[in-house]
Amino acid sequence: MDLIEACRTFTAVSELGSMTLGAAASGVPQPVASRRIAGLEKRFGARLFDRSGRGVSLTPFGQDMLASAKRLVDLADTMLLDADRARLRPVSLAVPRSCTTRDLAVLTASAKSGGFSIDIHPAPPARRLDDLSSRRVRAALQAVPEADGTWVVELGCAHRMALAGPVRLAALRRARSRIAGAGPELSGKRLRLLVEDDVSHVRGRLRRAAEVAGLLPHQVVMDSSDPAAVAGVLGEGDLLLCSAAEAKELGLEWSPLIEPELKRGYVLAATSNDDAAVLSEFSDEIADCLAGVPAGTRGEDVLAGAPGENVPAGTPVGGGSK
Repeated sequence: MDLIEACRTFTAVSELGSMTLGAAASGVPQPVASRRIAGLEKRFGARLFDRSGRGVSLTPFGQDMLASAKRLVDLADTMLLDADRARLRPVSLAVPRSCTTRDLAVLTASAKSGGFSIDIHPAPPARRLDDLSSRRVRAALQAVPEADGTWVVELGCAHRMALAGPVRLAALRRARSRIAGAGPELSGKRLRLLVEDDVSHVRGRLRRAAEVAGLLPHQVVMDSSDPAAVAGVLGEGDLLLCSAAEAKELGLEWSPLIEPELKRGYVLAATSNDDAAVLSEFSDEIADCLAGVPAGTRGEDVLAGAPGENVPAGTPVGGGSK
């Protein structure tokens, strides 16, 4: 016996004084209402109603039980309402600040068309990790080494002037005289990093490569903010480590960095498998937000517009071992 629905019928019959009217108010046929009342009486071990030709009336026992039945029905209705609200509550997703408003809007709209709401929280890598750990957000796009990433983003060098071609870190090494060649003079300039690349697997690898290339320690710069980094590019002619999409957004010229080759890696991490499974359905939209591609996608596949790989469900979701 469904105790809640039986109590719902019990309260309706008691208020209307009729089994037929109480059944209609409960949305069930009269025989079903009668069986529910009989089931309650059997469980409680006493009659709830006195029946007469003019209808039904509560017995003294029924009067004592009515208040409890009403509380149970009210509590069940409140619980159902809370469940509806919880189901409709957006999933908070922490994303890199480099994601454009349009790409995030497409992700949000795609999710909404699938009956799923996303609340976007742009933040730097360390903040995204902290917010997920403290459950201030339910999911996050976490920065990881390229080998562990579900999505990867190629990094290159942006400059206020067009560069002659792919950049080698050794080109920044100080020289006694100007190095011949097209493009801006890079000797002695700095390579500045955005806050998104203030992670050990990018920053550390870059500093080691700079040491091998003969650069001075101060030539790889982690500025206090992205505007400060871009100001160094615009005002001092330095290079900015960034993606092609970020360079375009900033109005800078971009070339790939080939020595060393660097890529950002990202995985989707979530506090529940349910959130991870639903968000994984929007892998292509997430790739667009990151201006990246699924890990392992070949260059010719990207140029041909090959579909991205699905993100496997889990917490976290990733393309490599942890």
